[in-house]
Amino acid sequence: MKNTQRDQLEWRVSIGLLLFAVLFHLYFSVSFWRTNIQLYGDAVHYDHAAVWLLLKHIYSYWSWGPSAMITPGYPLFLDFAYWLTHFKSHNHQVEMHVAVTFQHLLAAGTVFLIYRIARFFLPRWASLIAALLWLFYPPSNWAADQLLTETVYVFFLILFVWTFLFALERKQIWRFALAGVALALATLVRPTVFPLVVAPLLFLLQRQNWPAVRTHLIHWLTYLGAFVVCMLPWWIRNGVVLHRLILTDDDMANPLLFGSDPNFAHDTSLDSGLDRQQQEHLAVHRIIEGFSHHPFQYAKWYTVDKLRLLFGSPWYLDKLSKHATFPQKLTFVFAHFHLAWVILGAVGLLLGAWRPMLRWISALALFLIVAQLPFIPINRYMFPTMPLMFIGVAALTYLVVVRIKEHRQPVPNG
Repeated sequence: MKNTQRDQLEWRVSIGLLLFAVLFHLYFSVSFWRTNIQLYGDAVHYDHAAVWLLLKHIYSYWSWGPSAMITPGYPLFLDFAYWLTHFKSHNHQVEMHVAVTFQHLLAAGTVFLIYRIARFFLPRWASLIAALLWLFYPPSNWAADQLLTETVYVFFLILFVWTFLFALERKQIWRFALAGVALALATLVRPTVFPLVVAPLLFLLQRQNWPAVRTHLIHWLTYLGAFVVCMLPWWIRNGVVLHRLILTDDDMANPLLFGSDPNFAHDTSLDSGLDRQQQEHLAVHRIIEGFSHHPFQYAKWYTVDKLRLLFGSPWYLDKLSKHATFPQKLTFVFAHFHLAWVILGAVGLLLGAWRPMLRWISALALFLIVAQLPFIPINRYMFPTMPLMFIGVAALTYLVVVRIKEHRQPVPNG
């Protein structure tokens, strides 16, 4: 009876948190409807890809012909929002605002998922800290107003984390299949997480008997099969239209080239006259030559310098932040304390690396950071790690509270 009451309370808290997050995001989404959406940078190309796909059924990016410059997840998301809008309006501002509203709903769903993830290894109060920190973190609200991949990617990334932990909690085949689907959806939005398809194989590194190894193999094959089924339409399309196998996208060369330039000392327009293969070859040449002739400079660039650029400031404080509808006081409290959240979160994840379940969050955060180091260091690319950092902050808070309680307990006589 007590377990039933505890479960009921847990779901009341979860649903209450979700409703609060939805109302919070809808408030800012409705407020943003009064503002014309200004496209800039990558948003111009994502919008073009969605419009061209909707009108001509051709998947492109910045050209008019078929390409695989980026994975199709986010343009398909925009395409769906625009298509749905056409039942009532063909005004492009309305189309984009509908997409933004959907993004705010996904952002609210991310808050719910962060709470559910934290509940695998933290008490309710600490889990609420993690979820509410992300909810009130101004860049997470501001990101939902941008026609960029971040909000949709973070939702599917966190969905993958929850489904993966859900599978580990009670190892059933359908749970691993669900995790494989979630990973594929995240990969189709941003391919950074593609290597995580091998994650369940880490179980095989443990010393176990053959029946246990066989069970893990079955689970991994189920996980892999679900992932492949979701990715298959993209692979088939690339084979039929582009006549070659493209597992994710063709856009690695440019970020790799700019990431090979310590402190951006070279001409930034260097890539304009080079094709994809030439950019990739130049990047590899720079890396080999740099580590051969200037090992300390390049080692510092690929570690300390890039980490400073990736985490030193939040993806928010730029010339466009004046369009944000977030209250300025909360902006100061949360966005300007960004570095503190990063440091505290990193400490919490490091300390939590020895705790069951939480170690998977620590490993994922480390993977996302290391996977970004070869490429151009832009703080936008580290934005998706911040939910994990807030889980780390909550974990650290919990560990500190536990230690304080232990020290306050009276020592028994004797």
